[in-house]
Amino acid sequence: MAFKHFNTKTLTTASIIHEVDKNALPNTLISIYNGHSAAIFIGDSTIATSGATIGRTIANGTSQTFNAFAGDQIWGISAAASAAGAIVITYSA
Repeated sequence: MAFKHFNTKTLTTASIIHEVDKNALPNTLISIYNGHSAAIFIGDSTIATSGATIGRTIANGTSQTFNAFAGDQIWGISAAASAAGAIVITYSA
């Protein structure tokens, strides 16, 4: 297993911000840090920034950790596009 580190960005439409490594173990802990100037939202392909399909909110300057499986796709969105590399994803796979 190796430590993985990825920098990415969010757009104003739902887009894949990362796909978990195919070699990751079940229930791999994933940490996402939001270095954007506003909140980002993560979830599946149906996420939005508000309403019934609002994604999991990650406030600016904070991180959240959750479990994921090999091949899981993490989708992200924000009200304004983030700078390239503003979103940091780390895990071991």
